Amino acid sequence: MKKNTGGLRIVMMLGLCGAFAVFSSTISKSPVLPIFAKNLGATGTQIGWIASASTLPGILISYLAGDLADRFGYKKILIGSLLVFASAPFVYFLVINPMGLAAVRFYHGFATAAFDPVAMAAIAAFSRNNTGQNLSLYTSATLIGRALAPTVGGAAYEYGGIPTVYGIAGGAGILALAFAIWFFRKSRNMQRAEETAKSRKEEAERTSSLKKLRGMLRYRPLLLVGVLNACAYFSYGAFEMIFPLYAKQLGMSTGQIGYVLGAQLIGMILLKPVFGRVSDRVGRLPLMVVGLFVCSGTFFLLTFLKAVMLVIPLIVVYGLGFALITSGTNALAADVAQKGQLGGSLGVMSTMMDVGQTFGPPAIGAVSDLFSYTAGIAALGGILLLAAAGCVFALIRQRKTHRPD
Repeated sequence: MKKNTGGLRIVMMLGLCGAFAVFSSTISKSPVLPIFAKNLGATGTQIGWIASASTLPGILISYLAGDLADRFGYKKILIGSLLVFASAPFVYFLVINPMGLAAVRFYHGFATAAFDPVAMAAIAAFSRNNTGQNLSLYTSATLIGRALAPTVGGAAYEYGGIPTVYGIAGGAGILALAFAIWFFRKSRNMQRAEETAKSRKEEAERTSSLKKLRGMLRYRPLLLVGVLNACAYFSYGAFEMIFPLYAKQLGMSTGQIGYVLGAQLIGMILLKPVFGRVSDRVGRLPLMVVGLFVCSGTFFLLTFLKAVMLVIPLIVVYGLGFALITSGTNALAADVAQKGQLGGSLGVMSTMMDVGQTFGPPAIGAVSDLFSYTAGIAALGGILLLAAAGCVFALIRQRKTHRPD
């Protein structure tokens, strides 16, 4: 089997499936979720927790999903997660209060929590020396869905309100499920992956999932990448929640907010595969350092520049910085994964990501309630600046460790 050819085919197939799934998930929250929650009477802190409710399942099951993929294969877990993608949007029609909205978000979160780490594990398993490139190609494909969602969501909200938004989300989720079922029936590479997983089953069962998780969390290279990932997604989740409300204060309409949030992802889609390829050649940490400094600087500038025409390019620059950070995190996790723990390692990455996304919105929501949205954005800049300093320290230490005597 030509491993790199199989990897590219799986990237294309899972990327297309993921694009529909991520579109469905993202349009459910951006930019309408904070507006929907506020219309239900939620406070800033409550809006933050509602936004975070979908990331809590990631903390609970992302590692377990990846570990089960290591033991039994990918297909069943991916199909199960896509069933949630297809069904969750229709439950939003039943919401009548903030608590109900949080409950639906919690259920919706199980989809991404299981799908993403397992899809990336399948891709990494079929990559040779181009793991960063292939994973970045996959995430760029999903980013197409993420980029279109805010624009479509903002326009759909202005045209037909909440029912139109979640109807579109449900349709996209059903398409993702249908495409995955067709793909798994046709893909010989995925069948081989299932056979490989089954051959590892007996060996993997000798070590319990909890024991392996403890070992991974004690493994410093993986823990470092996880902390950086948590910081990046702490800021991403919080900013995604706070920006629509901040932009409303600047006089932007819901449709304009959707266009801006979509525009930030255009650069990610185009350049993330390039950044991933660069990280394959020059290393992961240097790109992360640059990305952290870019994102931090963008947030600090946003606190001073209030004109809408200046805000838009800053959001695009933030998207590029975020692409620099995340082009290397999952690839680095795959690089340092110990034997037989690829899915588990990427599951740990997803768990740490969801820890950041869970606590970012309520924490920054509370800061915004106490002070202002501007103060919340400035706090995000400070957090990423600290993360950048820690990443520089790790890079210096890494180079000293590998310096010849």
